[in-house]
Amino acid sequence: MSEVLSAIPRYEVEAVVLAHERVIGSEFEIVLSAPEVARVAQPGQFVELLFGEHYAPLIRRPFSLFGVDREAETFRILYVARGSFTSALAEKRPGDSVSLLGPLGNPFHFVPNRRPLLIAGGIGAPPILFLAREMCQVYGIAPQSIRVINAARTQDLLVGMVEFEALGVDLQAVTEDGSQGYRGRATDLIPEPNVEGQSWAIYSCGPMPMLRAIGNIALKQNTPCQLSVETSMPCGVGFCYGCTIPVHDLASPEGFRYARACVEGPVFEARDLLWKE
Repeated sequence: MSEVLSAIPRYEVEAVVLAHERVIGSEFEIVLSAPEVARVAQPGQFVELLFGEHYAPLIRRPFSLFGVDREAETFRILYVARGSFTSALAEKRPGDSVSLLGPLGNPFHFVPNRRPLLIAGGIGAPPILFLAREMCQVYGIAPQSIRVINAARTQDLLVGMVEFEALGVDLQAVTEDGSQGYRGRATDLIPEPNVEGQSWAIYSCGPMPMLRAIGNIALKQNTPCQLSVETSMPCGVGFCYGCTIPVHDLASPEGFRYARACVEGPVFEARDLLWKE
């Protein structure tokens, strides 16, 4: 694992804001110029942002990458302005700069010969959007062959619907209260193996309870499944150990160990995660 991690370059740069627009409601898209990051970033990776000249931000915050333009040497972040940090970030204008560290973490990897099933939960949508685009542009998959389940508790918490629709994927919105799309949970719509003559591979990012449920279903179905975990990542580079999660480890006397999500993840194979009661 250490050899893989050391092979992933990361940079600390002052990135210039090129564009910053409200998408819908409190959802914003910011475009940053950072050639070093844009050249190497992959779906599932993230950056740590810091801005301002006073103590208020104090520490960096992690943001998943929403997409990159390698020719223009830019990348995009899709976020929801809810707390003090993201609300202040929403005030940034073109020409301003932010300090960033990245790209960080291990990305999703494409599973060949299986139809992609992408499942996003709330603010877990941006890396799933990035992954869907890469599947189309890099692997030549037709958008309509990519099934996307975008889930949230209620309509106002759905993220990325406009972008998913523009991409042309096979999209299904899911809300627990039925305010948009199917009423229920994302797991309700996971197909059985070989339904429609398809063998599936699952890729997901969202709240931990949702990931746990998806992972359990995938394991029972023997379906390949990659999960991008959402957890606090104070440093992003593995020094603070503030983002550890349990993973199976047969070499350990306890049968498990704690992995740093920021460097060994945030994308894990479902079979490797240990969901402690």
